[in-house]
Amino acid sequence: MSIASDNNLLWLPPDISDLLTVSVDGQADDSTTQGMLVINGAASQWLSGAMDDYTYFELLNHYGIDPLGFVGEVEDHIALLMR
Repeated sequence: MSIASDNNLLWLPPDISDLLTVSVDGQADDSTTQGMLVINGAASQWLSGAMDDYTYFELLNHYGIDPLGFVGEVEDHIALLMR
């Protein structure tokens, strides 16, 4: 299930950048945890305009995240919130 759904259970985060955060499980190694921190920091930079689209999307891709799929899911969620 994606974060955007029509079941009246939409999550409204305290900060919009929370929609772009990723997490790892407790068994993650140090490099995976560092990657999570890099991605989450980049989300704030991207939303504030401190990082351009190309750099943000390349960073997501570098860490194995489909940029268009990841950001598209957030866009769908926001569109439902705006209805």
